[in-house]
Amino acid sequence: MTSKKIELSDYYELLALHRALLESKFCPVPNDLDVSGSPIIATLHKKVVSLLIDVEASRRGEEAKLKWKKWLQIDSERREWKAGLERARSQHSWDSWSNAEKKRFSYNLLSPFEVDEKLLRKFISSV
Repeated sequence: MTSKKIELSDYYELLALHRALLESKFCPVPNDLDVSGSPIIATLHKKVVSLLIDVEASRRGEEAKLKWKKWLQIDSERREWKAGLERARSQHSWDSWSNAEKKRFSYNLLSPFEVDEKLLRKFISSV
């Protein structure tokens, strides 16, 4: 652990970080397959989105918060869902994983999106 911290100076830096994370996790031709399923990146991305929601809600009101909440609802038609499926299908050890391991990995793949148990089952069965 380090005592050094990174500081983002404004909203647009935070938004740029979110966009970079989104692109690196869900790009059609990934360079590093470990990025998409990383639990560290999944947690970091959720924190960034949560902060973006707070900032936008304070600047623009609850309507901005609702817009983000709607955007975070993923379904099988979204490019991020499809990219997540491709990443899961590329995992050579997928078939040997327990259901809990598949859930954990799938959750990380689809982060920062909201994924309930029913949707997670659909994702796993689609792999």
